[in-house]
Order: sequence, then C-alpha cells, then structure tokens
Amino acid sequence: MPSGDTQSATVSHVAQEDTESISLYINNLWEVKEFDINTERDVQKMTEIINFYQEQPHVLDPHLQTWIDKLLEIGLSDKVSQMSINLAFKYLYLLTKVRGQKYIVRLLPHEVADIETVLTMLESDRSDIWHAKYVLFLWLSILVLIPFDLKRLDGEKEEGWSIRRMLKIATSRIEGAEKSSEAAALVVAKLVTRPDLHAEHLKPTLTQLINDCKAAENDVVFGSRTKLGTLTALCRIYKLGRRDYLLPHSRYVLQQLEEMSLGINHNTLLRKFETKLAQRIGISFLAPRVAKWRYTRGTRLLADSLNKGTEKQRNVESDRNVRNSEEDDEEGYEIPDEIEDVLEVLFRGLRDPETIVRWSAAKGVGRITARLPRSLATDIVNQLLDCFSPLETASSWHGGCLAMAELGRHGFLLPHHLPEVVPILVKALQYDEKRGNLIIGANVRDAACYLCWSFARTYEPEQIKPFVHTIASSLILTTLFDRHTGCRRAASAAFQENVGRQGSFPHGIDILTTCDYYAVALQSNTYHKLSVKVASYEPYGKPIVDHLAEVKVKHWCPTIRKDASIALGLLCSTLPDYISSHILPSLLDSLETGDFNSRHGALHAIGDICVGLRDRLDQISDRDIDKINNTLATLESRGSFRGSGGDEMRGAVCYFIQKISTAGIRLTVNTLQVWQEFLNVCIVNPEQYVGVQNMSVDALRAFSWQYYTESNPEMWSHIVQHYTSQLRHEFTATRVGSALALSVLPGCVLGCNTAALLNHLTPCTKVLNKSETSLAECRVSAVKAITNIQLVCPCNSETRAQIYRVLLACLADYSTDSRGDIGSYVREAAMSCLMKCNQFILSRGHPTINLTFTRDLKMELVGGFLQQSVEKIDRTRQVALEALHHIVHSELELVGHEILKTAVPLLPTISSSVILPKTEQEKEAVAMREGDVFLQNVEYNNPGVLFPRAMVIIKSTEYRHHFLRGLVVSIGGLTESLVKASSSAFVDYLTEHEEDLENVCKGLINVLVADHKNDRIVVPLFKTVELMLTNVILEEELGNKFTAQFVSQVKSELKGCGSVVKLLSSLSPLANCLQFSSNSTVLSQIMLLLCHRYPRVRKGMADAFYTALVTFDDVIENTEEVSQILEDTVWEDPNDIEELRRKRNKICDLVGVAQPKLLKPNKPKPKVTNVEQFDSYSDLVGRAGY
Repeated sequence: MPSGDTQSATVSHVAQEDTESISLYINNLWEVKEFDINTERDVQKMTEIINFYQEQPHVLDPHLQTWIDKLLEIGLSDKVSQMSINLAFKYLYLLTKVRGQKYIVRLLPHEVADIETVLTMLESDRSDIWHAKYVLFLWLSILVLIPFDLKRLDGEKEEGWSIRRMLKIATSRIEGAEKSSEAAALVVAKLVTRPDLHAEHLKPTLTQLINDCKAAENDVVFGSRTKLGTLTALCRIYKLGRRDYLLPHSRYVLQQLEEMSLGINHNTLLRKFETKLAQRIGISFLAPRVAKWRYTRGTRLLADSLNKGTEKQRNVESDRNVRNSEEDDEEGYEIPDEIEDVLEVLFRGLRDPETIVRWSAAKGVGRITARLPRSLATDIVNQLLDCFSPLETASSWHGGCLAMAELGRHGFLLPHHLPEVVPILVKALQYDEKRGNLIIGANVRDAACYLCWSFARTYEPEQIKPFVHTIASSLILTTLFDRHTGCRRAASAAFQENVGRQGSFPHGIDILTTCDYYAVALQSNTYHKLSVKVASYEPYGKPIVDHLAEVKVKHWCPTIRKDASIALGLLCSTLPDYISSHILPSLLDSLETGDFNSRHGALHAIGDICVGLRDRLDQISDRDIDKINNTLATLESRGSFRGSGGDEMRGAVCYFIQKISTAGIRLTVNTLQVWQEFLNVCIVNPEQYVGVQNMSVDALRAFSWQYYTESNPEMWSHIVQHYTSQLRHEFTATRVGSALALSVLPGCVLGCNTAALLNHLTPCTKVLNKSETSLAECRVSAVKAITNIQLVCPCNSETRAQIYRVLLACLADYSTDSRGDIGSYVREAAMSCLMKCNQFILSRGHPTINLTFTRDLKMELVGGFLQQSVEKIDRTRQVALEALHHIVHSELELVGHEILKTAVPLLPTISSSVILPKTEQEKEAVAMREGDVFLQNVEYNNPGVLFPRAMVIIKSTEYRHHFLRGLVVSIGGLTESLVKASSSAFVDYLTEHEEDLENVCKGLINVLVADHKNDRIVVPLFKTVELMLTNVILEEELGNKFTAQFVSQVKSELKGCGSVVKLLSSLSPLANCLQFSSNSTVLSQIMLLLCHRYPRVRKGMADAFYTALVTFDDVIENTEEVSQILEDTVWEDPNDIEELRRKRNKICDLVGVAQPKLLKPNKPKPKVTNVEQFDSYSDLVGRAGY
C-alpha cells in the first residue's frame, strides 16, 4: 500500500507490493486452521490494502479475476478448514464492497453446473457467516439469468422443483437483518421476472411477500426486519421487471401498500422503501415516453455557453425552445386514478422528517412527471409550491427544493414557472430558524443552492436573464454570510456554475476568484474581508448592506450579530452615503421598536458604523446624533437591562460607548455624566458575565481619553476618589474593576498627586493576610494601574523608583490555591509592565535614563527576569524571555552584558523594506530565510534550546544567584520534558566547564541559606544536589567542603520538619555525601533519620544508605555487617520502634559514630479501654507515617 503521505494523491495502478501482499494473504488461507494472531494480522492488513483503493477502485480491475478465482476455489474446497472458507468469502465481500457488486458479478463463473454448487453451499452449514451468504446470493443472481429453461435442472424431480428450491432458499433469507438479505432479494427479483417464469411465479411471489409483510405487524421484535426484507424484494421486482409483466398486479400491490400504512411508521427505512415502491408502482401505470412539452436547452457545452454565437443562431434556438415548450400532445395519455394515490405518498414523503425519504420522494416526483402530460405536470408544480408555505416545516421546504431541482434538471419546470419559483428560491436561501435549542434550516439552504445549480444547467441565458440580479445577489449573500461552511461552499459552487453556464452574472469571474472553495471556509474571513471586496462591485453593494442590517444584525446568534456589525463598519468605506442616510437611522429606530436581538445587534452595528464614518462625521444628521446621545435613556425605558439578558445588553452598551468614543461623536455634558455613571456600574460587575467588566474597561479607556481633555479638577478628583475607595472592597469583582479603571484613565484625570495614588495601590499588590492569597486577579489589576501611573503621569525619580520597587516585589509572588501557582499571573503581569516602563523611559532620552536606571536597579531587573526565564512554567518563561530580550538588547549598559547577549541572542526579524524577489531562486531564498526566522522564534522558549544556551550565566557573579534559584526549580520539577532538558543541560555544562564547579557549589549553598525553610526552593534544590553528586565528579577538597556545608544546612532545614516530601527528598543527597572522607556529620544525620517517627522516612533512609554503601567503595568500616543489618531489618515496622533503635545503635557502633540519644524519655501511655482502633485522625496519620 502506498505510504500515508501519498494516500490523497491520484492512484493510477495497484502498487506492486500490494499485489504481492494480497496474493500472499489469499494463498495463506489454504493453511489456516483457526483464527490466531497471525490470521488476525493478515485479515487486518488485507482490509487496509483493499480499502485504500475505495475512491478509485477501477485500478483493481486487472487483478480481480485472478483473485476471485483463487478465493472461490478456496471457498468451495473440501480440503480446507471452515475458518479458511469463512475468510475466503470475507475477502470476496471486501472486493465487492470496494469495486461494486454490478462489476464483481460479471467476473463470477456463469456455468450451469455452478447453480447446484451454490444452492448446496447455501443449504449447508458451510456458509454460516453473512459474508458467505451475501457472495453466494450475488453469484446466484447472475446464474439465474442463464439463457435456457431452468426446468431442465429438475432432472428426475417433479417439474419446477429447482425453481421452487431457489425461491425457497432466497425468500427464507429475505427477512434477515444482514447484508445478505439484500442479495437474496435480488435473486428473487431476477428469478420471478424472467420471461419464462413471470406468468407462473410472479403473482404468487408478490402475494407471499405482501402477506409476510402484513403478518409482521404482530411481531414486535422481528417485524421491522421482515418488512424491510419484503419491501426490498418488492422494490427490486418493480425495478427489474418489465412493465407489461407488472401492470396486472400493480393495483393490488398499491392497495395492499396503502393498507399497511407504512408512512406513519417510526422506522425510517420502512418509510423510504414505501416511497420507493410507490413511485415504481406509479411508473408501471404510465407508459414510458419522452415528453414533447419539456424544456430542452440547445447546448450543454461550457464553451458554447461562453461563446454565444451569432444573433441568427440565438434566434433559431429560442424559437425551437418556444415550440418545444408550447407543444403539448395530450393524445395517447391514459392516466389511471391510482396515480393520485402514488403522488399522495410521494408528497407525504417530501415532508418526511428524514432526508433519505425526502430525497427518494423527490426523485419519484421527477420520474412520474416525465410521463405525464403538460397540464398534469403543471398541477404537480403548483402542488409543490404549497410545500413552501410559511406554515410548513423545514422538512417540507427541503423536500420541495429537492423536487423542484429534479424537475428543473430534467426540463419539466418550464420557464413560465420561474416568476413563481425564484421568490421562493430566495426565501429558501435565507431559511434559518431557531426553535428552542434546535437550529434548523441548513439543509434547506443547501437544497436551495442545488436548485440554483440545476437552473444553470437547464435554462438558456435569455430565459434566466430577468432573474439574474435576484439569483446572483441571493447566492452571494449565502456565499458570504451563511452560518454553515457547507452552505457557503454550496452557494459558491452554484454561483460558479451559473457564471460558467449562463455567462450573464455581473463580475462573475472576478467574484469567483475571490470567493473560491477555500476562501469561504472561515466565517470571519467572509464577513470581514470578502464582503468588502464583493461590495465594491456595483450590483452587489446595496444588497449586501441591506442584508447585513435587516437580517444578520438581528440574527439570534450573538457571533453573527457581532460579525455583521463589524462588516457594516468596514463597508462604510464603500457605501458611506447610503449607510449614513439609510442604514444608520433605521438601526437607531430599531433601538426603540426591536426585540432583544435587534437592540443588541443594533448597538454593535451603530458603534462600528460610526467608527467607519469617523472621517465623514458631517454626513451623520443632527437627528441621529441626538438619538445617539439618548441611547441609554431609550434602552432603560425599554427595560433592556432587566432579566437574563441584562448583562449581555450592558456589554453591548459598553461596546457602543467604546466605538462612539473612538469615532469622536459630539456628546452633551449630561450624556458624559450618564455614560460615566453607567461605566462605573459595569466596571464592578460580578463575574456572571465576565465580558461586561472587560468591555467596560475598554470603553472607559476610549471614553476618557476622547472626552476628558479639558481641565475639570473637581470632576477628575471625584472619579479617582470613587475608584480608590473601592480598592479594598469586600467583593473581588469590585476590587478588580476599580484597579482596572485606574489602569486606563488618562494622566489629566489621575492628576499630579501620584504619591497618594501609589499609597492606595501598593497594598493591593501584596498578600496582606491569608484570606487574600487567592485574589491574584486583584493584584494583577493593581500592577497594571501602577504601570499606568508611570506611563501617563508626570513622575519624578523617587516616584519611578518606588514604582520599580513595587513591580520587582511582585516577582516574588508565588502564592498558590486550589488552581495551582496563581502567583504566576502576578509575576507575568509585573514583567510585562516592567518591560512597558523600560520602553517608556528609554524613549524619554538619556537624562531620564540615567536618573532611573541605577546599577542596582538594572541588576535587579536582569536578575528577576533571568530567574523567571528558567523556571518551570512555559507561559511565564515566555514572558520573561521577551522582557529579558528587550532589556539586554536595549541601549542600557548592563553588568555582564556580553554574557547576557550570549545567553539571550538577538532574535532575527523579517525586514519590511526588502526588495521583492523576482526569480525563482530569490523566492526560494526568501522563503528559507523567513522559515528559519519563524523556527528560531518558535524554539526560543523550547527547553531543549533554552537551557543549554542559558547555562553560561553561571559564569556571571552578579546573576548566578538569581539564575540558580530558577534553575533548581526546573530541575526538581514534575514535567518530564522540562526536567530532562534542564538536568541534561546542567550536567553537560558542569562536565565541560570544571572550572565553574566551585562557583556552582557556593551558589547552591547560598541559595539554600537564603531560602531557609522555603520548601518551594529547598525541595527541588535537594534533587539538584543529588543530580550533581551522582553525575558530576568533584575533587576531594571541593567535595569535602561542599558536603560539610550542605549537611549542616540540611540538618538545620530538617530540624522540626514535618513535611514527608521534604524529608524524602533529602535522603538521597545525604547518602551521596558519603563518597567524601569527612562523612562523620553525614553518618550522624543518617543515624537520626534511620529511626525517624515516619516509617516511610526510615525505609527511604535505609534504602538510600544501602545504595550508597554498594555504590561507593570504603566509605565506612564493617560495610558488609552494616549492609546485612540494613537489608534484614523491616524499617517501616510501626510497632517495635525500640528494636529498630537497638539495631540502629549497633550500626552506630560499627561505623564509629556516637549513638543518638532521646531528649526526653518515652512516658508509658495509660491504658485506655473501649476505644476504636484509630481513636483520632492524628493517630491514623501517625500510624501511616505521614
């Protein structure tokens, strides 16, 4: 089978390896005895190979005959196992499924002797799987067509015995639910419709099938399967039989079908087969003929459609079409009354809830109409028009569109019906309804596109010309603005077909290249980009704008409403006069009269339109500006902010205020006050609708920067005091919103008293008590507000220094709650704000730079960024790397600048002023360069790239401490990829740079001292030390010095420690310290931990001690005896602690270490009677060793 990379490519032939594999799997069947693992593998591979050619099965044709002969030989052989026979027929079924039964049956043997073989096989137990039955019945279906009398097969039996035998076998299998029942029905149909057998067997077979179907009404369990089988056989008979054979029995079959009332059955397949059988019975009533009255188009070649020919040729074709359409030969038509009953079944099928039933009914309507006179065909079209009543369901609309398309495609929908059909077509293209939680209409719109496609292939351009503008505009609207990608693509395909066939759609080729299959896949792309391009063509601009304003802005889906409003704003550049004079006033009026969706969409649309017209504000009338000023009052009078949609409407008003402010619409003083009060309410909105708070902050930013430009100290002071008073509110949303408001206000509002404002905000960035630990959002908002002071207010050097101190302090926020490390949000916000502050100050010039960036401040900034850039959270590392990259490659002179540039190289950027490539070589070079830049930017935060490059920071005395604090957290983390990348980079660096070992050892001890009792650093640092002692060779003097300091600090850390995690992480590094000579302190600490109160700690220490004795040579005296004691003792035994102390003391004597002594002797516990096994939770914890 071709590789996965080429599966989508066109296959021109069967691969040689596939041919060999299939032959091998077929030959292996001779040896199969049971379904073992090898057989299962062969079957799976065989299935994969054959299924690969499902889309282009004709490439299998050269090999099929050989494979089929081999498989039949195995399937009919007596020398193979039953499993081989079953698998042979399964392979035959796979080939039939892929290539199709009509082709496969032609390759099966057609000898007379094969009939007995097949019948015997079907009657025996050797065909016990449905694959075998299916293939054998298919084989029999071709064998029964042999061109001689089947009675010759009777031999000495009574006449007709062979035929009755075949019918008995086939009819007995019809009632099953297996695939073989379809093939059995085919055998029955072909057998009873033979010219020499229909007179004798057709009527009894029809009667038996109908009786079986009616008798199944009482069978609740298997009745549906029996009905399906019998209906399948009846449909096959009426499909294969000649009309003169079937006509005498059609009235009886139709009468029985009506009595069974299958149309009300809940089984979809039964309703489908009822529709299919009814249409075929109806066809049998009507003589086959070519309707002279049907519409025939002169040419169907695309080239001829584009090349319209001479005027004389067009007139000749037009006259011929008129004659054909007007000619109606009513003579010779005999229409039985039963056709009405058949049409009733078909029209009921058009309204069926299931698509497969409607599609079958639509095809039936088209086939029957083809045999009716023109007058009756017109009645059918009129009846179909009733399917599009407003009271009809979506199923009726869908079925009607399918039926209309079938009639039009075959020329039975005459041109004089187009004035009635086209308006319905336009409505169907926009059919979209929401009924409760159910969204309906996509299938209707898709069928309407199919109807448009059929029009393109049916009518001459002259016939369709009066409706070109309507159809083209409707198709464009569906192509651009439909909710479903499938419908947009279907409309695009229908538009393309009309452009090619009709040649009269305005700007057709230009629009096709814009709205192709892939361009319409993304909804935002069609609304925001394609709609603007298409609207630039004259016939489509106003329909697009009208549709957006009248339909999509009022749509039930919020996303559609928002996209439509954005599109209207973008279209202002194309049709500014029409939008300002017609669309904007109507949207403002809908705020007073529309429903919730209309008001919500209108608010968004009005705001976007005003932004689109901001360069033409003089085109907005004074009446419209007054209505904009009174918008809030209008909405409040309508009660828009009450009820379940109140929060969503507040968000829309905030969006409206933001856009109106951006556009700079003229507002009154009263409106400014009302809008400010409204934003004050929304900005502290609780979190039921989170978007309100964020949208209100954006609105306040645009509103305040646009309108708060004049000096009004009293009003500014009131606003600032309002927000600062709520910074310590009891509700989190109020705190967050107030701080966010202060983060967007302009400098004129915040005023010059920045020191007082900082005093209010600074406590909000800290965790003042345990209850505020989880309020990370409040601290993030306060950080943004403090940054805003730096950016918009005049600050002296002291204020700037205070701001930097507050932001740097936020880099130490490692608070956690049930969500995890929520302090990371604060650290990320602080780093982003520090980068903004740096950019702002660097843009002010050298005097401000020198006053602000002192040597200590620059070192703190770089150190803080470095620590965060090598910690364990990817998102935090990314933010830190961006901030670090900015400061390292700025004009600031940093300590250790060269080392920093090595660790944080300058990222390449793609220049926007490059010379456009002309030759193919230049294009390839540019593509490769841009690809390299993209890869470098993507891999910048990749741990496998970051850590090896950043290890050079160890050489820097100034930044080593910060770097190691972050590095140990990654090395001792939990993420496998991060731990692997950081650990390998650390070990590799120390192995290659032995001169830095001493600095690293000192740095780790300094970190351990500085972060005393800080488990976030200490626990991963223990793992880092274990990694270093295990993988890096330290010199004797350095090792002794380092281990002595390390053990001393560990002893201090573990004093009074109750954390099992911390205790367990210290065991292995302590044991690894034994490899150096000054190990008496280590042994003393190990002896203490061997009798720790927690069993897990005792067990872990014994294991680590034993491993160290085995790993390192001559670390203690009496190694074998000590190892034997460690191995034989059950250190986790919670019951006999005194025995464990005795053995521990024996080890102390063997290694020459003083025995630990209890500070307080154990007091005997008083006996307690009648207590539970665990009388308290603390007792349970103590017994478990946690």
